[in-house]
Amino acid sequence: HSSMLRVIFLACVASATAFSPCAAPAQQRNRVPSLRAVRHGAAAMSMQTADPSSRRSFLQLALAAGTIAPSAAGAAVFFDTERYGDKELKVSLLNKIKQQLRALYEKKPNLLVPMFRIAMIDALTYNQASGEGGMDGSVVKLLADADAPAVVAALAEINRIYKELGRQTQITYADVIAYSGAVAIEATGGPRTIIQLGRTDGKYADGQIPPSGMDKWDEDAPTAEGVMAAFQFSGLTAKDAVLMCGTLGALELASSKMAEAIASKVPCNPELEDCTDDEEGYYGLYSPVTIVSETKKEFGKNRGATAVNSNTGFDSARIAGLAGDAKFGNQFLVLAASGKSENALAQALMANAQTKKVVMEYGDARKSKDFAKDAEKLYVKMTELGRSNTSR
Repeated sequence: HSSMLRVIFLACVASATAFSPCAAPAQQRNRVPSLRAVRHGAAAMSMQTADPSSRRSFLQLALAAGTIAPSAAGAAVFFDTERYGDKELKVSLLNKIKQQLRALYEKKPNLLVPMFRIAMIDALTYNQASGEGGMDGSVVKLLADADAPAVVAALAEINRIYKELGRQTQITYADVIAYSGAVAIEATGGPRTIIQLGRTDGKYADGQIPPSGMDKWDEDAPTAEGVMAAFQFSGLTAKDAVLMCGTLGALELASSKMAEAIASKVPCNPELEDCTDDEEGYYGLYSPVTIVSETKKEFGKNRGATAVNSNTGFDSARIAGLAGDAKFGNQFLVLAASGKSENALAQALMANAQTKKVVMEYGDARKSKDFAKDAEKLYVKMTELGRSNTSR
């Protein structure tokens, strides 16, 4: 009897571990105390000359800190399309997520690039070779030790939104992150982006967080080969790599213009009926904004905006107005194609035959709409890399 019971016990253990893998035994590693390469400005596009002593991507340091690929049971990104209830409840949550993010980008446009880059890092944890990983919120843990101000600030906002919405619904980090990138495109004048809700956050033990293909992209000294490798890790192409480089460039330009507009804005007269408090519109507390004339594309003085893109909805259009002539488009690639760009990433893309061909394709000033449409479609595709509709 004891032998039979032992066999049954082992069979049960084997069955259970097939679905609930045990954490890998802890290994001794030389842990890096913080991700030193994640410094101020690195989360953007390294517009300034980098410090030679820190020419390593923050993801390389994340891996050195002990993150390794998950076990086979780590699997893909699980979607629960019924997670948030019926259609009405989903629409309500969607509006709340977007409202929070629009308000954030209107107040802090400097977070557009780091928020979008975080979304990219999360998406590119998908490993085509193993079928594991994807946008499952694991980037929050992957970058937990980041110390660059921009990255720390972006992660803090992701956490804030997650906690605030979590009081009302079972929101996931993965859904917040997916929409942070989508709204970044919309809020700077890009196409309306529809993202599927229902991602389940990945549950990884320390030491089992999946690496991201972005580890192959050296932000301080970018090469076309490294950038392409980051996307090829997830089964994407050189064209996809250039489109995302163009997207980061577009967001960088827009965020700079938006910051200038906010800094130079003239406060309105509080005695006037259409004058609203500066804090209104931040963190989801939206108030009506008077459009003097949509035909003339003028806004109320208190917003400092001068243009409208009606294709992205009223709130996004109003915020995109802050970007002026730097709204989401192919400006970064146009300058790269001209050969006059001093940006290290633009120069790297032009130094490789594969990426140069794509830069020249989209670097035509007449193809800004084509670029915006294709970039938006690619981002949606990236948010669903490794998708599985089977619950955990």
